[in-house]
Amino acid sequence: MIRDTKLWNLYLAPGSDSIDVMAYCPLEDHSLFVSTIPLDTDTSSRVTAIEEAVYDNPLLLNEFNRVTVISRCDERAILPTSVAADSELASDIVEEMTGCSGRQLIVDDLPLLDTSICHLIDSDIYNFLTRTFNGARFIHRLSALTRYFHGTHRGAGSLTSHVNLRRGSLDIVLYHSDKLLLANTYRWVEPTDALYFIAATRSTFGIDRRSPVVLSGDRDVREELTPLLRQYLPTVMPAVFPAAMFRAGGQTAMNAPTDLIVMPLCE
Repeated sequence: MIRDTKLWNLYLAPGSDSIDVMAYCPLEDHSLFVSTIPLDTDTSSRVTAIEEAVYDNPLLLNEFNRVTVISRCDERAILPTSVAADSELASDIVEEMTGCSGRQLIVDDLPLLDTSICHLIDSDIYNFLTRTFNGARFIHRLSALTRYFHGTHRGAGSLTSHVNLRRGSLDIVLYHSDKLLLANTYRWVEPTDALYFIAATRSTFGIDRRSPVVLSGDRDVREELTPLLRQYLPTVMPAVFPAAMFRAGGQTAMNAPTDLIVMPLCE
């Protein structure tokens, strides 16, 4: 499918039962492709399942210009950059907050917000990915979304609620000027659960009901939730899709997970 992978950028997002893969060449329009590789959940461990999925797809073993791994883990904490700069202290804080230990700490700095998102990744998975993908960089989904939303709406002057939707979960990012107020993921079952989390976070920070809610993510979920949200919040709108990524992949890009699509715009 790809003549020279050295010109291409590869993005991997391992999940509990699959790996989302995106690749594109920045020099070619309409080069982007997205795929989901299922994991064999019957294997002895998650790292074994990831290893088998990678080795069963020879394209992934080629040399790419850049490889980025997107973490979607829940084991994370948002810390001031000055605190996160001390890796030992940051690791202790994240382990205490999440109850996890013995994992690899990754620190994503958000310089414009003077904040860092510190997250943990299974050490065996981290070691396998760094061995297999030379120079691979790791970044958390919330870091990518926060960078993108802040970068594209910086200076807008309103406390916009940025909500990225998936079936069963959503991400909410709130900031005011260059101050990050919230970046978190919430699980939901019923649409009213999603409405509650959006409304509750806005209430916590005293956000006026007229301030916008901007929805990105799964199109079917957006269409399901938008009428419900508009019963209580007057300004609910879809996020503007990034033109650069539409040129890269058209409809394929529009149907890809948001954290994958915005990643090239945040690097």
